[in-house]
Amino acid sequence: MATTSMQLDSELRNELAMIAERDFQGVALGEAVRRLVKEHQINRIMQRYEELRADPEEWAGYQAEARLTDQVVGDGLPDAGEEYPEYRR
Repeated sequence: MATTSMQLDSELRNELAMIAERDFQGVALGEAVRRLVKEHQINRIMQRYEELRADPEEWAGYQAEARLTDQVVGDGLPDAGEEYPEYRR
């Protein structure tokens, strides 16, 4: 992956360094930014679930669709117990 640089004021850079040290066990600043972006993405997903739950009709539609996909997850796959009998108890 190519690297690049960006300009941050020293206060922001120090704040990021503190977060990297305190919350992410001292990782490099680039990794701290990556983790913060991931955290932001997860928060947006959770926010969308809350929006879905707030609309009973939309939430029911989501749940119905999820049930459909859950029912076909293993279609066509062999039974794991038959494929790996050594792991049966």
